[in-house]
Amino acid sequence: MSRLRLTRLTFVGKGVPNASVEFGPGLTVVYGASDTGKSYIVEAIDFMLGRKTLKSIPEAEPYSTILLAITLPDDTTLTLERSLKGGSFRAYHGDLASAPDSPPAFRLAAAHGQASSKTDSLSGFLLRQIGLDARQIRKNKRNETVPLSFRNLCFLCIIDETKMQATTPPALSGQYTTATSEISTLKLLLQGEDDSAIAQDAGAAERRKISRGKAEVLDVVIRDLRESLTTPQGPLELSTRLSRIDGSLQEHTSEIDSILEARSGVAAEHAAATRTHRSCQSRLEEVRELISRFSLLHAKYDSDLERLEMVREAGSLLGFFRRGVCVFCGAEVAHQAADAHSAEEITAFGNSVLTEIQKTNALREDLLITLSDLRAQEGRLRSELEEAATAVQALRGRISTFDEELAPQRIAIEELMNARSDVERELATLGQIEKLEALRASVQPEDPEIVPTPSGVNDKVLVELAGAVKEVLGQWSVPIADSVTYNKNLNDLFVGDQARGSRGKGVRSILHAAFTLGLAQYCFDRDLEHPGFVVLDSPLITYREPEPGVSEGPTDEEFASVSDSFYRYLDFQFDGQCIVVENTDPPSNLSDEAKLIHFTKRLHQGQYGFFPLPG
Repeated sequence: MSRLRLTRLTFVGKGVPNASVEFGPGLTVVYGASDTGKSYIVEAIDFMLGRKTLKSIPEAEPYSTILLAITLPDDTTLTLERSLKGGSFRAYHGDLASAPDSPPAFRLAAAHGQASSKTDSLSGFLLRQIGLDARQIRKNKRNETVPLSFRNLCFLCIIDETKMQATTPPALSGQYTTATSEISTLKLLLQGEDDSAIAQDAGAAERRKISRGKAEVLDVVIRDLRESLTTPQGPLELSTRLSRIDGSLQEHTSEIDSILEARSGVAAEHAAATRTHRSCQSRLEEVRELISRFSLLHAKYDSDLERLEMVREAGSLLGFFRRGVCVFCGAEVAHQAADAHSAEEITAFGNSVLTEIQKTNALREDLLITLSDLRAQEGRLRSELEEAATAVQALRGRISTFDEELAPQRIAIEELMNARSDVERELATLGQIEKLEALRASVQPEDPEIVPTPSGVNDKVLVELAGAVKEVLGQWSVPIADSVTYNKNLNDLFVGDQARGSRGKGVRSILHAAFTLGLAQYCFDRDLEHPGFVVLDSPLITYREPEPGVSEGPTDEEFASVSDSFYRYLDFQFDGQCIVVENTDPPSNLSDEAKLIHFTKRLHQGQYGFFPLPG
């Protein structure tokens, strides 16, 4: 039988060391710490065997191309090179562990549809190597067929962690549109028969083509709308809820209106009190300014009076201290009559000073009356200002009280409006669903296709497949494997009386691994075509052994560990290549042929991870 064997996976980039892992011919175990690139190896293998894209991770960013060395059935080795961005493949003879320095031997298109007379596709090349080229598989119930793709086979031999734990049957992806081709691929491996001889019912296909297309589109739209619903309530419950929300909104709105009305009155009083306060403040400043100025004038009057009094007392003496021009009338000495002139002039001067004093005193008395009045006004204004300030503060407090009462009401209104919007949106969505379901019923195909079952697979073959899976589970010492059957209606394994999909994810993973390895061993034992390798991501990590207990029969120590038995089976009994990715350590008693790759995630202690640390 022709088989492929994966030899080496290498990431190549400029300025960084190559990231490479070598696979053994039988069992290879990649194990160790989390987040070291183990699962990424599985994704990269799938990508190098034809998957369209490879997810980007920070560690892979410095790298540009991937190399996958494959040993072909004639024992020659071919290295495939592909960009991390996808696209076609370049093929080189030999096992390359670094970037090739010569032109490729040939190129391979990434998909069947991209192949030409000059360029083969990767799928066609690999299928030809294992003897499955030019095979047809059934696509739907109308017996339309499509060429077998190597991707159909990868689905049954490369199992990532998500698919390992999924509740969908191992042979199915869960996609309605691909179920028929997936069952046909399983039949091809189990019986070695393709569907090229099936006659297509073209008339029925034409009759249902348009209606089925419409129905499928409507199903997708209806499903999306149902997934957008956030509550299981129906239209009646939602309408009742909407009425309650509207009633609550009305109550809160009335309460807010009442509070706002009262607040508006207080706000008007506050505005009037504020104006009064500002008017008093302005008038008080004016009065204080006048008092300040009049006080200066009062001081000036006092100063003038003191000066006039001094002049009056000293005036009569000014003419007796020296001879000369008269200080009163300006007469020269020759024209002065000594006694009469001095007395007359002194009397006139004294009268003038006295008149000025009287005038100044009169002005001073008027000023004092004005100052007294202004100080009285200042007192009244200060009192009025204090009263206005007190009123403003009190009114401001009342306004703050109203605002505090409004805050929870506004929050409640906002929450009710959001709830109302949600309910209205749910009602609108339910209305759309009702209309679309009515439209869906009107375009229902005359003969709708049901979920396909492997009707083409011989019942005896399915019994033998179930027996192969049971043998694997027995070798692993799985305690639930008393009876194993394959249910044709559900396309799922039944262990005991329970479907695999209804069990916990730990048991689901174990059973999926057993199905994948049992299918491969079934093909090997009967010399049927199979890719020759199996890749399993985390088949054991979620499985836990049953708790030890007291029971009849063998003791707990006499039962072998499922994990140890799993690895020993792959090492000593499985006839193909198996690559296992796990977090837990494998047992220490494996053969020398088993390839163990340990990622430590520790600096300077073994291999850190798939990608070397920079620097």
